[in-house]
Amino acid sequence: MKKLILMIFTLSLILPCKSEIITGGVKYDYEIVREEVFSQPPKQIPFEFIRLHLIDKNRVENSESLNGGVTELSDRKLVSFSDNSYGIEYFDDPEYDWFYDFGGRLTSFIKKDSLSYPIKIIRYEPDGSIANTGLKISEHESFIFSPEGKLLAHWLDNFCYDEGNNVIMQRKYIK
Repeated sequence: MKKLILMIFTLSLILPCKSEIITGGVKYDYEIVREEVFSQPPKQIPFEFIRLHLIDKNRVENSESLNGGVTELSDRKLVSFSDNSYGIEYFDDPEYDWFYDFGGRLTSFIKKDSLSYPIKIIRYEPDGSIANTGLKISEHESFIFSPEGKLLAHWLDNFCYDEGNNVIMQRKYIK
């Protein structure tokens, strides 16, 4: 018996070994995401809080920064859009993203439930009503639903799909 154990041990040392690392992730489909997004009713945002952001008090500085290609200031991050609107994320309140038209008037805002993926997001109108809601699975994938639960968009990398998996839009990141 001792010889058998010694022989198995010796063979295990000299025979080639192969190992494989298995990687993977969670695959989301529309229904799973829809259930997650609508599992809890959205919280109402007090209008007094929204009122503080109805007009961008730093509009001139933000416009000049964006025109100069500066997207990060000491207290906030900026993003510009092709229609001359822009967004702001304040470092001291990163759960919210605020979106303004060219004149600095609030057009919508987003409330995030987390700062790490997956992130449930709710987009509100300036009056506090819900425009849409969704789930950002990663930097490369997100789902957006109407308040009634209809899938509006499924972004996967640079392509946006409808519920029938048809490409309905593309985006291009400029780095």
